[in-house]
Amino acid sequence: MILCFKGGYIKMKNIKSYGIGSIIIFLLFFSLNILSTGQEKEPIKIGVIISITGEAAEMGIENKRTIDVAVDLLNAKGGIKGYPVKAIVVDGQSKPAVFATKAHRLLEAFKVVGGIGGNDISLATAAGEVFQDAKTPFLDIGGTTATIPLVGDYMFMSPIPDNDQGRAVAKYIYEKFGYDTVTIFKDVGSAYGTKLTEYIIHFLKEFTGKENPVPLVLNYNNGDIDYTAQLTRLKTNIDKLGIQAIILPTWPQDAPKIAKQARELAINLPLVGTDGVDTSVLIEVGGDAVEGMMFSTHFSAGQPGLSGSAKEFVEEYVKRNGEEPGAFGTMGYDAFMILAETISFVIEEKGEAWWDDASLADKRVAIRDGLMKIKTTWTTQPIRFVSEGWPERGLVWKVVKDGTQCFYDFQSYESYTPEGIETLPFK
Repeated sequence: MILCFKGGYIKMKNIKSYGIGSIIIFLLFFSLNILSTGQEKEPIKIGVIISITGEAAEMGIENKRTIDVAVDLLNAKGGIKGYPVKAIVVDGQSKPAVFATKAHRLLEAFKVVGGIGGNDISLATAAGEVFQDAKTPFLDIGGTTATIPLVGDYMFMSPIPDNDQGRAVAKYIYEKFGYDTVTIFKDVGSAYGTKLTEYIIHFLKEFTGKENPVPLVLNYNNGDIDYTAQLTRLKTNIDKLGIQAIILPTWPQDAPKIAKQARELAINLPLVGTDGVDTSVLIEVGGDAVEGMMFSTHFSAGQPGLSGSAKEFVEEYVKRNGEEPGAFGTMGYDAFMILAETISFVIEEKGEAWWDDASLADKRVAIRDGLMKIKTTWTTQPIRFVSEGWPERGLVWKVVKDGTQCFYDFQSYESYTPEGIETLPFK
């Protein structure tokens, strides 16, 4: 008679030579071996709601690419503390109502421990409100409207908020270039253009000490085609008002059109943009008109001093996609890695036994609490959160040089936030 086991067998005629005790030990060893080799740790599931279809699909698809890289890099290193990582990605279709519906699905059907998503305030808050009600942390990927975290104490944002960007831009253009009198194109049809304009004006007053550093605000609506009226008004007032530069806190398609029409009217003032212009459209549409233009943004693959994990991310992304990751696409990577590193922190703090036994609700609360404690190292730059859910992170500057967007400078959070200055967003 032969007894068969996974990995070996014993002939019955040899039982006497082994002894009954030895056989029992032998059997126990193989039983435990079978259990240990077949048992894997429960995967950690993070929900991702992005726009794979609809008007925001271009950004959502790039988010998906960067998140795929994040997941694969994590799992290649053993996941999070040995737990495999899964990104449960759903298509929000660029519609707030769909974002809310998909948020319910991630929470209830997939039992995610946290979520990320949205590239503007309407999409991020639609999903975030659902996560807030479920007491589950949710990170906005790309919306920069500073009121986003005010959804509740489970809502956080990954990119630099507009109030911080407005402060950084105002401080930088004044101290670096001496611009204390500028004009701003204000998009009155969007919260982004309206609020960011207000922040830049507010902080320029703070840093320059001037009562009216923006004597000419040129209103327009997102998507306008002809800016002749605004630019003609500007041209007649440049010398009269002493205007030194044009500030463009615009959406991607607007800045290059404004730039082209300004140059056609022989307006050669320096151009300064904000993160909304950081897409390939700037150069594709603007051409020579945007040469030399500077703009603030969230990330540059060419930034010196990137951490090892950031370099690894860039290298893997380039290998897969044949190009460097863009700033807003990279916000998907950062948001995912913020949650991943926070989960690692929680497991380290509380122990694997706690994580294995804790309820889903307890894990979600612990991750929310962890977000308030850590300063990230797995992201493209160090990030920490204030109690309201805003990130403290630096600002990258790029310049258009020879038809290419190049890294220019970096402002740390501390450098653009002088002690005693008001940092909260406008109500």
